[in-house]
Amino acid sequence: MKGIAFMVLPLAFLSAAALAQEAELSGKVRSGQEVVVAAGETVRGDLYASAGTVRIDGRVEGDLVATGGQVTVAGTVTGDLLAAAGTTTISGQVDGDARVGTGQARVEGRVGEDLLLGAGQATVVSGAQVGGDLIFGAGQMTMDGTVAGSVLGSTGNYRRGGSVAGSEQVTVQEPEQAPTLEERAVDRLRRYASILAVGVLLLWLAPRALRGAADSVRRRPLASFAVGILGVIGVAVLVVVVILVTVLAAVVLGLLRLGPLTGATVFGGVLAAGVIVFLFYLAVAFGAQAAVGLALGRLLFRGDARSFVRAFGALALGVLVVVLLSAIPLVGGWVELLVALLGLGALVLAVRLGRRRQLVQQPS
Repeated sequence: MKGIAFMVLPLAFLSAAALAQEAELSGKVRSGQEVVVAAGETVRGDLYASAGTVRIDGRVEGDLVATGGQVTVAGTVTGDLLAAAGTTTISGQVDGDARVGTGQARVEGRVGEDLLLGAGQATVVSGAQVGGDLIFGAGQMTMDGTVAGSVLGSTGNYRRGGSVAGSEQVTVQEPEQAPTLEERAVDRLRRYASILAVGVLLLWLAPRALRGAADSVRRRPLASFAVGILGVIGVAVLVVVVILVTVLAAVVLGLLRLGPLTGATVFGGVLAAGVIVFLFYLAVAFGAQAAVGLALGRLLFRGDARSFVRAFGALALGVLVVVLLSAIPLVGGWVELLVALLGLGALVLAVRLGRRRQLVQQPS
């Protein structure tokens, strides 16, 4: 398939200058809405064709590289075939290898050597012949033809009614089954335990931040939600900036021939970006859920908000509500997104408020 990537893709983006030289290339390069090699016509040498429809009814004495919406080989190609198209049909003869990347492939004729298929749906009909090996990766594969070599492939659906002279190794990928009720319950229980564990750690290590975030959820939900959206955007921008600065610094240090320092800079930049992403994930996936859970739990647990026992009870109950709401089919994903943004924004507001208080309390 690498041959297709390196030979077909450049063909798909031929420049106007190259097309203007088409006559000087003796018809080797052809493009337009439709490219047809008519019956009785012979192209001596390789042919590179790019069009909405490419049809070979005649003879190509060389390799054929074709891209288009529809590629049909009803004639003869004495060399190899490289094709990338929405639909590809080989009803004629390809003496060499045929390498095809397509949405739908249909082989009705003969391929002299190996046939490589990458397709959403592929069919080798009865009467079709493959002189070498058949190698494929397809969503659905039907093999009713004759293969002189071996068959190797991976597909979601495989049906064979033809013959294979060599070995046959086909991996049929089983469709993913929907999780059972028991599996979903265990998954929710694990989710609940994880969020609760992180919430307890925050209550122990950073009680003011978590309680402040819960207060922001209850008193300023719209502001918390807006800050949460801005926080996601800000983290994405920050990661991009860190990567760009790392690349620029590495380029400058490389030009200065400071090899060891260049390596350390790249390592440091990658590590910094990784730490940012990791902390952001913890905040969104666990910290935000804990903050919203504590806010919900406080609606039922009245009393001293500074009491660890009461705070733990409120946290346990609120997180349970959050997890159960996120498990509701269809709307659960939206609920989880809303909770993540709301909690993230509340955490940011709580951290900023805590810093302001520290600055105010510092002696002048």
